[in-house]
Amino acid sequence: MFNHSLFLALVSLIILACHTSKEDSIFRIEVDNSLSLTQKIDSVSFLIRSDSLNAYLYFQRAELHLKNSALNLGSIDLERSLELDPENTKYWFRLGVLNFSKQDTRAARDCWISCAALDSRNIDCRLNLAEMYLAVGELKKGQKLLNEILEFHPKNSNALFLTGNFALMSNDTTKAINYIQSAINENQYFFEAYDQLGVIYSSKKNRLAIDYFNSALRLNPNRFDIHYKVGMFYQTIGFYDKAIKAYVRVLELSPSHELSMHNLGAIGIFIKDYQSAKKYFSMAIKHNASFLEAYFGRAYTYELMGDVVSSESDYRTSLLLDPSYLPSIEGLSRLKSQIKD
Repeated sequence: MFNHSLFLALVSLIILACHTSKEDSIFRIEVDNSLSLTQKIDSVSFLIRSDSLNAYLYFQRAELHLKNSALNLGSIDLERSLELDPENTKYWFRLGVLNFSKQDTRAARDCWISCAALDSRNIDCRLNLAEMYLAVGELKKGQKLLNEILEFHPKNSNALFLTGNFALMSNDTTKAINYIQSAINENQYFFEAYDQLGVIYSSKKNRLAIDYFNSALRLNPNRFDIHYKVGMFYQTIGFYDKAIKAYVRVLELSPSHELSMHNLGAIGIFIKDYQSAKKYFSMAIKHNASFLEAYFGRAYTYELMGDVVSSESDYRTSLLLDPSYLPSIEGLSRLKSQIKD
C-alpha cells in the first residue's frame, strides 16, 4: 500500500504485503515460516521449474528476493511476472517502487503510468506517481494527479498530506498547514503529518510545534529524530533546560548522535557551564574526528576558560579540516591579541 514517505523509506515499501486477491488465493504458496529466506526462495524456484508460465510464482519469488535485499534478482522476477501478466496493476506498482528505490525515476514513472492507465481509479499508483513528481520538482504534474484523486476521494488522507507538501514546495505555508491538518482530521494516526506540522511551526517559532511533535511521539515514542527536533525548537527559543532534556533523550535512544552532543556543548557555552560544554564537544569529536564545528566549539570553550594552549590547538585542528573556516581564523586572531597584551 501507499507509503507516506516514499522518498525517505523506499525499500521498506517494496516488501510490504498486498491485499490478497482471488488470484493470490489460488496461487499463494504457504511456506513454513521457520524456513530461512534462502530456503523459501528455493521452494518457490522448485515450483517455477514445474510451472514456468505462472506469473504469480515469479512475483512471490521477487518479494522474497527483495526481503533478502537482492534487488536485481527481484527486478528480474518482477519483469518476468509482467511479461506473463501485463495487465496486473499490482505487479506494475511493485516494479515502480523497486525502480524508484534504485533511483531510476523514469522507469518508476513509466510503471506507475502503466498501472494508472490499466486502472484509472488505482489510488496507490497515482499517489506514488504524485509523490515522485514532488521529489523531482514537477509540481504541476503531481498536483494534477492529486486533484484527480481528491475529486473522487476528497477525504483521502494521503492525497491531502501530499497536497500540503506540494503547497510547501510552492511556498504557500497557509495552504500547506490547512491540507496537512485535514489529513490528520481524516487519519489521527498519521505520524508524518504530525511531524511535518511540527517542523512548519518550528520554523515560525510557534509553540504549537511542540504539540505536534508530542502527538508524533505518542505514536512512536522512540523516534530519536523527533526528540532532536524538540531539542532544536527549545534551543532556538532559549528554553535550554528543556532542550537539554530532549537532547539527552536522543542520546539515550541513539548514543552516537553527534549533532545532539554538539548542541549540548553549545548550550553549555550559553549557560556558562564550560565543563559540560567541553565534555559534549569532546564526545562529538570522539564519534567524528572530522567534526569541524565541534573542534571550533571546544576551542572556543577553552578560550573562555582561559586555556590558551588547548584553545589554539583545537582552532588549528579545525583549520586543517577547512583552512577557510572564518570562526576559527577569528579565534586564533583573538588568541594572538591576548598573548600580545
